[in-house]
Order: sequence, then C-alpha cells, then structure tokens
Amino acid sequence: MIKNYLLITLRSLLKNKLFIFINIFGLSIAIGCCIVAYFNWEYDATFNNNHQKKEHIYRVSSVREFEGKTTLYGYVPVPLGEVVRQNMPDVKNTVRMSWSYSNFKIGDNLFPSGLAYADPDFFDVFSFEFIVGQPADLKDKSKMFLSDEAAIKLYGTTDVLGKPLTQVLGTELKEYVVGGVYKKQPANSSFNDMAYTNYENYFDDDKEVDEHDWKNRNTLFVLIDDNTRVAIVKNQLQAYRENNNKVREDFQIKEYEVEPFEGMPQRDQANDTWSRTKPSSPPAAVVAPTMMAVLILLIACFNMTNTAIAISSRRLKEIGIRKVMGGMRSHLITQFIGETMFICFLALLIGLLLGEVLLSAWNALWEEMKLTSHYIDNPGFLIFLIVVLIFTGLLAGSYPAFYISSFEPVSILKGKAKFGGTSFFTRILLALQYAISLTAIVCAIAFYQNSIFQRDFDLGFDQKGVIISYIDGQGEFETYRNSLKENPSIISIAGSKHSIWSSRYNDPIKFESKQLEVDIIDVGDDYLKTMGLELKEGRDFTKDSESDRKESVIITEKLAQSFGWDKAIGKEIIWLDTNKLYVIGVVKNVYTQGLWRELEPMMIRYTEPKNYSHLIVSTADANLLDVNKFMEKKWKEVFPNR
Repeated sequence: MIKNYLLITLRSLLKNKLFIFINIFGLSIAIGCCIVAYFNWEYDATFNNNHQKKEHIYRVSSVREFEGKTTLYGYVPVPLGEVVRQNMPDVKNTVRMSWSYSNFKIGDNLFPSGLAYADPDFFDVFSFEFIVGQPADLKDKSKMFLSDEAAIKLYGTTDVLGKPLTQVLGTELKEYVVGGVYKKQPANSSFNDMAYTNYENYFDDDKEVDEHDWKNRNTLFVLIDDNTRVAIVKNQLQAYRENNNKVREDFQIKEYEVEPFEGMPQRDQANDTWSRTKPSSPPAAVVAPTMMAVLILLIACFNMTNTAIAISSRRLKEIGIRKVMGGMRSHLITQFIGETMFICFLALLIGLLLGEVLLSAWNALWEEMKLTSHYIDNPGFLIFLIVVLIFTGLLAGSYPAFYISSFEPVSILKGKAKFGGTSFFTRILLALQYAISLTAIVCAIAFYQNSIFQRDFDLGFDQKGVIISYIDGQGEFETYRNSLKENPSIISIAGSKHSIWSSRYNDPIKFESKQLEVDIIDVGDDYLKTMGLELKEGRDFTKDSESDRKESVIITEKLAQSFGWDKAIGKEIIWLDTNKLYVIGVVKNVYTQGLWRELEPMMIRYTEPKNYSHLIVSTADANLLDVNKFMEKKWKEVFPNR
C-alpha cells in the first residue's frame, strides 16, 4: 500500500510541476528563515551553557537606591573579594576580575589586546578547554594565558608554551611567558577576552588602584556548592556596606546582591546593569526575527493550501473511482496529507541548505555574534524540524484532505460535485496571505527607514569627521599634536581626559533640594569645537583659566531641562555634596550612548593637560580616511612601541 501511495504521489507531482516548484521554493525559504530564527533564539537561550558549574556560580553585585530608583551594578569594592575569601566558609572559590586595554608586542609587531586579570580559581570555576598548559598555573604572576585565536594571531601557532610575551603599558614594558593556550569561548559566553593573567598583576599595572581601598571597583564571582547557603552568604555580606558608604558618599550601597550566574547576561541586557561581562542579545533582536520567520512560514503554508485546493479539484474523478472500488475515506485523507508532507519534506531539505546561506549572511551583520548550525548533536533542533514539518504539512494539507474526501462517489461521477473556485475558505486564506504579506512589507520598509533615520540622526556631535587617539599625559599629547600640525587637512586638535562614547563617569549633583545623576566628562581646550558640540547659550572654557577648572561647568540642554531651568547661566550646582560649580554654558543635547539608551543629562568640566588621555582630531568628512592614514604613520614614528 505504501508503494501505491508513493506512486500516486509522484504521478501527481509530475502532473503539476509548476505548482509544486512554487510551493517547495516558497516553503524552503520560509524554513530557512525559521532555522536562522531558531539558532538566533538558541544563541540567547543557551548563553553560558558551556560552563559546567554554572548552577553554583554567583556574581556579587551592588544595589544602589537614588532618587527613588533602584539600580543593580555588576561590580563591588575591590577589597570585598579578599574579605569573602577569608571570612565566609560557605564560599568555596572567589574570583575577582578587572580588565585592561594594553598592547602585546612580539618582536617589532604590536597587537591590541583584550586582557582580563583574574584570581587563580578562575579556570577552576569557569569551564575553559585547554590545548596546552595547566590552568592551575594562573597562580603564577609571570604567566599569560592566551586563546587559540590570540596565539595564532601573535605567533602563527598554538604550540607556544613558555614563549616570551611583552605587554606594553603606556611607556612601560612588562615581560611574561605563555603559560597555556585555551580554545576560544563560544560567542554566547560572558568571557571572550583574548588573554588572562593573575589578578595581582592588576595592581602592578594600574598604580592608582589600591587593593585595600574601598573606593575602587571590580567584578566578583563566588562558587557556592550548597545553594541553600546563598541567603546566609548574602546576609553576611551586608556587614560590609558601611566600608563602602563611609568613603563613597556619592555611591551609597543599599545592599549587596548574590545573583545567579545563570540568566545573568539576559538580566544585564534587560535591566541595563553596569557590568563588564558580555550581555546577551537585546530581547527585540530575539523576538523580531522569530515573529518574521513565523509570518513568512504562514504565508508559505496558506499558499500551499490554496495550491492544494486547486490541484485537488482536478482529481475528483480519481477520488470517485477509488471510492467505487472500495477505497476508504481514511485512505484518501492519508494520501492527500502524505502528499503535502512529502512536499514539505523536500522543502525542508532545501531549507536546510538555504538556512546555511542565511546564517552566513546573518553572521556578516554582527561582529560580536556568530551563530553556528549543529544538527546531529542537537535534539532540540531535530524536534524543532519535526514540529515544523508536521505543522506545515497539517496546516497546508488538512482542509483539502478532509473536505474532498467527504464527497459521495455518485455525485462526483455524475459531475454534480464541484470543488475549487472562490469559496469562503479560499477567500479567507487569500485575505490572510495578503494581510501577512502586507504586514511583512510594512515592517521591512519601517526597518529600512529606521536604519536611515539612525544613520542621519544628529547625536549632538560630529560623528563623521572626528578621530580619537589614546595618549598618556601632557607630554605625549604635545609630542603627537606637534607631529600632526603639518597636515593642512586637519581642522582642529584637542585633548581631554574623557570623551563622548569612549569614556565618562557618572555622579550625583544637586540643585537646591533636587538631586540628579549625570554623565560627566573632563575636557581640555578646544574640545567643544573639535568634537562639533553646538554651544546654545553662554561661553566655552577660557584657556588656562584656574577658576574654570575649579568651579565652572558646561551642561547639556537635557540637564537644564531636568532641573527646570529656562536660563541656566550662573546657576549653582552642588557636586559630591560639597563642591560648588557654576554653569557657564549650555550645549545641544548629546547622546552619550547612541540610540541604544535614552538621552542622559551630561556635565562637562575643564581639566589640565597633564590629565589628558585622549587626542581628538577633526577634519572634513571627505578627508577622514587620508587623515587617519597620516595619523597612523605619525603614530608609528612617535610611539614605535605602541
């Protein structure tokens, strides 16, 4: 019987090649989109699943309440890690983490690095697969651990155990040896740094950080074998809130939170947690592709149903004869649904190939997120494919199968039974097809227009004609600036300690009885002009003015609006509870985090050249690439070790 079903199916397909081609092609595209949507969802849902002890890992975070708003910060005072290690027996392992953006040097070649400092227990708590070396050697301060990708980039091979490696810290050089090479973490892991070294090196590398100073911050993870003891650990931590609150009047901690490592990236993304570890995808980036894939699949299914109805109307005599010869209705239903399932199966095979193509295109869009297909070792994906196959087969084939098989053979053979045409059901299907298609088109147009809107949106500063280099202090700033002055395409050069997007800090300020948290940047001469900030009211800082350094600030329109000021010039602001600052200028609003976050109020302070860490160059948009090449050339001449 199965052989007969297959023969009838093949004969029917060959008679309706065009219809079948359209169905298979459309459905395979829909299935390919569903495959991308599935792996995109899986990427987010399985974040950090590679860490075997994830159920027992927790991050210690700070909870701060300010102006009635409670915010979670994914960091704690630096000394807290040692306090936990010495005083809390329920905690098996503690891991402090900090990060650096120094360079590595191999011979005469320089490589930018993403270096993390971690306590020796790091590789015991988190799962890393080592190619060479021993994870326990992280306790050795002289050793550096590299990802396989970093090892190949630096040395051309992963067989690098014991090889020398130089870290460039400003003007200083620090020597290490390679202690091990590990396989690079999956893209959906919180840890994607190219190198790790012992945490004690952090205090050597950043002389301003004191291991015992509660003002400094780092990330702290703990491993607790008995999860029922977490509440006790959290309660013990609260005794150390005052250690922070005594020295940080501007950052009063309400409580310490012990939050599970599982789900941490999703919480960080949803709650905008201040954290240095990698967050998961934004919810919209997971939901939107899924919704679009489902809509495309429904369009393909409805189209297949309409096609099946049209094809079935040509087979009424076949059905009548089969019924006269004793064919049962259940056999006919099985035949028609089986044919639809066979079409869906062919579309599924082609959809798998298209899915690989679409995955490559998807990965090309995002540098930080790489989706990987894996079928055989993924029971969830196999279940997903089976569900898609059954869903599409039943949705597309059920109506024609059940309806046409209900006709009486006499009425069919006498020509009285009619099937097809514009019935109420087909009208509904067509309406749904058009409605979903129109919805998808509108969404695509909106997405395209939104990309244009974001591209052309005025963020409050010059986005297209500015280049920023990182320097260390006044001496380096003046040396590099002097070497750049010979280029006539450079319009302006400025220095600063912080800069929009690249760095800033956040503190509370007060006006009368109202408090506000603001982003703050410290800048030097000509910063506003070089960055393209538009002064709406008042004046810029006066060059070398000591009074401007001590008590003058420039604010954004958003800050003035938040305090309800119509005229902001001359207003007195209290910063850090004691410092009186006076507004001398108001600039157009600046989006310090692009359009990913809401517009935040910002305050600009004037700083001395000795504090400069940024050199900013402005040029015409058309000259940007040429100026950048010129700056690179001069950089290599002035700073050959960086």
